[in-house]
Amino acid sequence: MPRLTPVCLAASFALGFLAILLVGSFPAVAQERPRTLLELLFGNRKAPEQPAPAAPVKRKPKPKPKSSSIINIQTGKPDQPAQKLDTARHVLVIGDFMAGSVGDGLVDTFAGEPGVVIDQKTDGASGLVRSDHRDWVAALPGLLDDMKPAAVVVALGSNDRQKMAIDGSQEEFHTAKWTTEYERRVTELTSAAAKRQVPLFWVGAPPFQSPSLTADIVTINLMLRRQVEAAGGTFIDIWEGFIDAEGKFTATGSGVDGQQARLRGSDGVSLTKAGRAKAAFYVEKPLRRILGDTTAPAPLSTANPPMSDYGLPDLAMPSAPAPAAITRTEPISMTDPSLDGSNSLAARAAANANAPLAAPSARDRLVLQGETGTPPEGRVDDYKIRTK
Repeated sequence: MPRLTPVCLAASFALGFLAILLVGSFPAVAQERPRTLLELLFGNRKAPEQPAPAAPVKRKPKPKPKSSSIINIQTGKPDQPAQKLDTARHVLVIGDFMAGSVGDGLVDTFAGEPGVVIDQKTDGASGLVRSDHRDWVAALPGLLDDMKPAAVVVALGSNDRQKMAIDGSQEEFHTAKWTTEYERRVTELTSAAAKRQVPLFWVGAPPFQSPSLTADIVTINLMLRRQVEAAGGTFIDIWEGFIDAEGKFTATGSGVDGQQARLRGSDGVSLTKAGRAKAAFYVEKPLRRILGDTTAPAPLSTANPPMSDYGLPDLAMPSAPAPAAITRTEPISMTDPSLDGSNSLAARAAANANAPLAAPSARDRLVLQGETGTPPEGRVDDYKIRTK
């Protein structure tokens, strides 16, 4: 190992002493990170600054598709309520808040049919118990005479589980006197339409979230059904459409389109739009039997051919051609070998049946004489002895 000269030793001590001085003169730097000797002698060569990472680009949420109206495939335009005809038949709807829900559903159901008009004359707080608020028994005959509707739809009973004023006294709900008076009022209301030969449809109340209210509604529905049908009206029971598989109240259920939907409001009493449509669905079918052809959709212009329900022209079946004269022929025998390959009928061939054949066919020889004929040479049934 080479020995250091005094000059080299002196230079090393000088550099070390200088490094100690420099480190002491920069306490802040020493606290941050101890510098190397090369950094003290030749300076701190900073690494090239890296560019700051770019801020993440925020993606704009995709705009939600705007809801559009249902397009009528016949016109190609959004479906709008049809303009009602002057000769349209009117359907009168009366009753309490449940009648208002049924009436709204019927308005939507017949919105595209110009031959039907739904007239709502409902009062949400009315009933048959309190005649001081709205006396439907007294009001219905006047409505029938003025409007002359083709049918009347009634929904009453949801507000009737309360006391009734009878002969100056307040009778409790479901007592004998209360029941007798209530049935009388139902019969009188239904008979007002029957006397004018106006079909009447009475819509029963659905179950409610309150168990006590539901139990009372069951009793009222039974009385209504008995009295309405006895007076010539039609009772429409919608109970099954608003219960679950166990027969209990449910706020959700199948809508008229078969999809699950919320049918009842948060109060457990009112009906949502889907519930109103479902209640009207029960009334629609018997109502259409009364209205008949007036429920047809809006007529198209005479310049266009009539369209089917799918927006396509109706296909008219061509008239069937007149049946051609049938030529009857005699049957051909399938067992007579003499007719093999013949193009004549059995009746014509019978005249020549006894005539000898010029050259019997191979089939004739096989069937009549049992001759198989000479097989071709080399075939599997060629049993002749070959000689060289």
